[in-house]
Formats: sequence, structure tokens, C-alpha cells
Amino acid sequence: MNQQEFSDNSILIMKRLHRWRMAFFGLVILLAGLVIGAALTFLLTHRFDKPHTPPPEFAAEQVVRRLGRQLNLSKKQMKQLEPILRNHMQKLHDIRMEARPQIMEQLRLMNEEISSVLSEEQKQLWQRHLRRLQADLRQPRRHRAGSEPRLPDGQRPRRQGRERFGPPPPAVPNEPPPLEPEQF
Repeated sequence: MNQQEFSDNSILIMKRLHRWRMAFFGLVILLAGLVIGAALTFLLTHRFDKPHTPPPEFAAEQVVRRLGRQLNLSKKQMKQLEPILRNHMQKLHDIRMEARPQIMEQLRLMNEEISSVLSEEQKQLWQRHLRRLQADLRQPRRHRAGSEPRLPDGQRPRRQGRERFGPPPPAVPNEPPPLEPEQF
């Protein structure tokens, strides 16, 4: 075997090894991407599937802080309000937990009845709508700063002239203030 054949064979072998090495590392990178993607998907979907409601004592603390800022409460008033709010937040939490199985059962029955009427294409659209409804029931959407809530018919409330920038309308005597969605 002469020197030329030896170098041609070694170059050919090196090229083949390089191709196999590139294929191997490409496969490793692909598998790593799949594992990372699957892990992230699992973590994110697992996190968002659970209802995310803060514990009652945390919610009470948040409400006390918010009320303290909005109503200019003294430290003494805030300390007096905290056990009251904590008690009622706990009761509201208990009511929500008791009602959850009934709500889920009604959603299941509603899904069965509605799905029996729909075509396959409509069922797919309905399932998306139902998932959104279930998510809203788990955790009500909070409005972004500057956005307004919609009325039950889907319309935005109308504003009159400069009221948009003026003070809020005066409260009606003997009428309890409206509850914010965050307090549920």
C-alpha cells in the first residue's frame, strides 16, 4: 500500500467518523431538547391546573393592607380589622371548598348534555370554551390596570364626558359598598 492510498483511506474513514459523530451529537441535542420541553410543559401545566387561591389568612392580610392604604387606617384600626377579616375570609374559603364538588358535578352534567347536541367540530370548540369557564371558576380573572370589566352582555360600561377622570360617584346611604372580585 503506498502513501497516497493510505492517506485517501484515512481521509475517507475520518469523514465517515465525522458524519457519525455529528449524527450522534445531533441526536443527543434533540433528545435533550425533548426532555427539557417535556419537563417544562409538565411543570407549567401542573402549576396552572391547580386552583390558585391564597390561604384565607394571606387574603385577609392583603385586604387589610389595601384597606389601610385606601381608607387611611391607623395601625390600631388595622389590628382590629385583621381578626374580623381573617374570620370571614376563612368562612368564605370553607363555603368555596364545600361548593366546589357541586360546581364540578354541574359542569360535568352540563358538558354531557351540551356535547350530546353538538357535532364533532362544535364539540371541540365547546371543550375550549368549557376549559376557559372552568379556569374562570377556579380563579377569576383580574382586570389589567386601565382596563374595565365588561357587563354581563359583553359590552363595556359607557362613560359620560369627564367622569372618566373625575372622582367616583358618591355612595348611596345605607347601601353596602360593592365587593371587589379579589375578595371572593
